[in-house]
Amino acid sequence: MIPIEPSRTLAPGDVRDQISRYLPDVHSIAQVDFEVAFNIDSANIQISHWQILARLIRDKYDEYDGFVIIHGTDAMVYTASALSLMLRGLNKPVIMTGSQRPLSNIRSDARSNLINSLELATYKIPEVAIFFGTNLYRGNRTVKISSTRYEAFASPNFPVLAEVGLDVKLSEQILKPSRELQYSEKFQDNVFSFRFHPGMPSNCLDAILHSGIQVVVVEALGVGNLPIVENSFVPWIAKMNEIDKIVAVNSQSPYGRVNLNLYESGKQVLEAGGISCEDMTTAASIVKLMILLGKYPGQPEIIKKEFLTSYAGELSLTEKNNS
Repeated sequence: MIPIEPSRTLAPGDVRDQISRYLPDVHSIAQVDFEVAFNIDSANIQISHWQILARLIRDKYDEYDGFVIIHGTDAMVYTASALSLMLRGLNKPVIMTGSQRPLSNIRSDARSNLINSLELATYKIPEVAIFFGTNLYRGNRTVKISSTRYEAFASPNFPVLAEVGLDVKLSEQILKPSRELQYSEKFQDNVFSFRFHPGMPSNCLDAILHSGIQVVVVEALGVGNLPIVENSFVPWIAKMNEIDKIVAVNSQSPYGRVNLNLYESGKQVLEAGGISCEDMTTAASIVKLMILLGKYPGQPEIIKKEFLTSYAGELSLTEKNNS
């Protein structure tokens, strides 16, 4: 983004020109080529943009040792989750980065974020990752936590992949490289998500039963709790299950995992046909379900099983979902 006069409103700028102007020594890190796949505010990102990026990396895959994607921060975790699932089995890094201030700003964090991302793209980190501040995060484990701080992202349920200070400290939990890239770009967009709040009338969800929506991701309370007395969600979940629609339950708490066996409310949700998002982020859950709907249309039981299979480190395996 660059400030547009006279209002100083931020709008997409010429990325190549900006980098050449403000980071003229970028080629001292590696031999760098630039390609502009598209240049839009990340609030406008759609599935088609994920497909453009994934195809670009697939088509150029053998030409480069690593890729750096400059991306707006608002939708970055969704794009990172999508790319990690579309480009499974990487043997080289795909590093996403951005900034809170434009590159042209004197106090911009864009310079350090981009320089560190380029350097990390020369390491053996075969993952789709997000670099911001001083940390490299697994992309599909990352959440945006601030729109004003330079430490804009966090990875609540998974350790950072690398810490950058005077030295670069790599994690031992980086995914192992694969011999063959598994590329997939099928999606279905009939996924809906919402955040539950006390007092929400359960009948407001009845319209979903008669819509084209096939999957709903609910951000519930605590470990996945929803009301089962007044305004009970259980009958609606049971009706969704009866017509082969999926209700996936996530948590409003960023740390920890969903456990539908812990409380009576969770058990009733489970018995009605709801499924757990375990410790996946909401963004990763939504994107993964879009991909699974595209891969297994009309096969809800397969989708439920595959949803609890870790594809690219987005899910911590437990004895239950390992079996």
